[in-house]
Amino acid sequence: MNAARVVCAALVLSLASCGGGKSSGSLSITCAGGTQLVGAASIDVLGDLSDGRPRIEFPDPANAGKTGVITVQPRDHCKVDPA
Repeated sequence: MNAARVVCAALVLSLASCGGGKSSGSLSITCAGGTQLVGAASIDVLGDLSDGRPRIEFPDPANAGKTGVITVQPRDHCKVDPA
């Protein structure tokens, strides 16, 4: 019984160190078969209340300090992948 507690404690401690850090990777976005963005550090998918179309906002990888926006057109599907 005591050995089981030691094993469980070791497992919990090893799993506690997983995640939590910033990813060093980047993201790419493809909509309607064409690449829209490569190299974004993060993205936010938002609903635009003015026209009802979803939009994707991201820190612009080409212009530091700027936010880029992709508006998703009706019937388009977008896919986010690691770049």
